[in-house]
Amino acid sequence: MDLWTFHRYREPKLCVDAIQVSPDAPAITLVQGDTHYTLAVDDPAAAARIAKELATLRDSGAPLWDLMREAGADGWGALGAFLDSRALIGEGHDETRQALARRIAAIETCIAGTIAAIRENLPSGRLERLAAHAALLRAEANATLSADALGTTGDPFDADVQPNFFLALIVAEFAYFRRSAPLTLVAAGVMLARIAGDDATLPETDAVIEALSLYDPRDLESHLWLVARGLMDSTGDAARRFSTPPVPDLPMLPGLEFMRRLEVLTRSALAAWGENAYVTLLDALGDRWSPLVAGPFIEQYHVTCRFVEIVAPSLSRRLIAPLRAMMFRYYGEEVGHEAFESATCQALGITQAALDKAMPLPLHVAYVDLLTLVAQLDPLTACASIMVAEGVFGEPPDMSIRLAAAARTNPAFSDLAGDHEALNEDLNHNSISRDAFEHIAAVPPAAQARVIRRILFLLELNHRAWSSIADFYGPQTSLHLQGSLGSMLSPEGRRAC
Repeated sequence: MDLWTFHRYREPKLCVDAIQVSPDAPAITLVQGDTHYTLAVDDPAAAARIAKELATLRDSGAPLWDLMREAGADGWGALGAFLDSRALIGEGHDETRQALARRIAAIETCIAGTIAAIRENLPSGRLERLAAHAALLRAEANATLSADALGTTGDPFDADVQPNFFLALIVAEFAYFRRSAPLTLVAAGVMLARIAGDDATLPETDAVIEALSLYDPRDLESHLWLVARGLMDSTGDAARRFSTPPVPDLPMLPGLEFMRRLEVLTRSALAAWGENAYVTLLDALGDRWSPLVAGPFIEQYHVTCRFVEIVAPSLSRRLIAPLRAMMFRYYGEEVGHEAFESATCQALGITQAALDKAMPLPLHVAYVDLLTLVAQLDPLTACASIMVAEGVFGEPPDMSIRLAAAARTNPAFSDLAGDHEALNEDLNHNSISRDAFEHIAAVPPAAQARVIRRILFLLELNHRAWSSIADFYGPQTSLHLQGSLGSMLSPEGRRAC
């Protein structure tokens, strides 16, 4: 962390109620409320002179401020450090209103641009459904603002409650926004109201002003794009939830036995769904290089930058000792892994500037959000969901093997691409869910059903996220990343014309 010094004030000013010179001793007293600070000097004449100079510091433009900044650690510089350490220097620069106005204007521009982008080229029938779905979701957003709820009609992860995958996804995102991105929840409500045909503006409430000062506008932009794209996709033919095995009616089970049965159910669901679109396109390449091969590493970089967020909610829970120790160890083993993905992307010719400027594909944003939400809401599902992120125990890393084959003509890339995967294998990360449930004494029937429904949703999200890589990178003849509002961004970070 950086050490604070008074040099960082833009327009410093001395904030004291009074500056007093003692008639009986060579000293100056600074009065602030009921606190007095006495500065000893050489003689009364010097005290009077210094007190007069100190009084000028109430003006940010006083030449003495420049002298203090240039004085180093002695003399006036030491006095400046003393004053600041006692909170007697204030910041005179205040552009609060202008800063808030700029941020509100930027959000308004983002909302307008996002709406225009998703409406473009959408057939009239889907535009009507878009407005209808936006009205439904606006009500959900408003309900989430006023109550800490996960869906107004039941668990959105349950296909019987919400059979439209994208509507369920957005409702779940609202619950995430409320906890982790409250400004986005308000902005999403405004955007949905406008799509539904109503006038709405960002309210300047105390809560919104506070959020404007705290939350990242780039994350807000990325989340609004996720909500808008999800809304658009909710009107399409592929929105219906995948078919899944029925949730079994089981008795109370020991944790490890429940995990075994969940693995069996997971394999059954994945087999029924078949290959995702990404695998199909990758196989069709015949081990040739294509932007399609780079796509997973770009998106994995964005996921890995945030991955510890998925583990962090479990660290504050008073879990049983083995689970608590396991989660702290898992967190420590995941910190900094984005360096592997960054190095891989650079081997592919993608600059760090481009990675910093790029927007993750919407479903990859949602992937981290919902795994984090599950960890916030449901520690039992959180333990099981590690299987979604790290792979089912006993399954080989097929995707890594296929990508390595497609990239074999690039030795620099081949040397790096497997580093993160190899580390995860060395650390036995696909054993974590089993390790966790070994220590869980019992899982009652209702909890089993809840965990199964949520894991099936997360598996479907993962499957669709891979397909979204195929949709974005598959048609490309030269590699581009996703920029603002779905635009194309070059590997050097330039926006394509």
